[in-house]
Amino acid sequence: MTDFNASYIGLRLDILKYVVGKNNVVLDVGCATGTNGRYLLENKLATIVYGIEFQKEMAIEAAKSNTRIFQGNIENIEFRKVILTESPQFDYILFGDILEHLIDPENVLKELTKNLKPGGKVIISLPNVAHIELFVQVYIKGTWPKNPRGIFDRTHLRWFTRKDAFLMVENCSLKVIKHERNFRARDAIGSTFNWKYKMIKWLNKDWATFQHILICTNEI
Repeated sequence: MTDFNASYIGLRLDILKYVVGKNNVVLDVGCATGTNGRYLLENKLATIVYGIEFQKEMAIEAAKSNTRIFQGNIENIEFRKVILTESPQFDYILFGDILEHLIDPENVLKELTKNLKPGGKVIISLPNVAHIELFVQVYIKGTWPKNPRGIFDRTHLRWFTRKDAFLMVENCSLKVIKHERNFRARDAIGSTFNWKYKMIKWLNKDWATFQHILICTNEI
């Protein structure tokens, strides 16, 4: 099997826990190898899971366990038309750390949610550029890292603070009904909160928020 970036293919229980009920119809945008879809289907949280994936090798892997996979560039207008035409209406649409990789994330979000059922939910996870890690890297170390994962993932094309994330959702005629935070002391996986970072978190939660998770609806 092709070696995939482990940070892109892991199970996202932090967003899947917001998929409630049974027999849902779900769209997983940037589904990678289909791990999330397989979990939803195996646990009967969904009966249909469509996925969208840019990388061909990942899409082939995802197709083994998901209902249907669209492979291609989501920012291509014609590709999006195919997806919208050939997809059902969805109860949930998942964007698990995907929108920051796009040139025009707002337009993609606006387009794909046309196939969201009335009262359906959009679950968005975004890395938080206002994390204290930015201060450490840019103002102390004097560099903007180009990493294979995390806040400074080299493939990021857009960056979001909490306010930016809420504004994008509002511009797409969606409403945030729940906002959660994934806390992390530093960008490094497994980093722990010593007294200094506990103080930072106490002073300003945004400085210790690694990812913002927004649960949104089209019922304004």
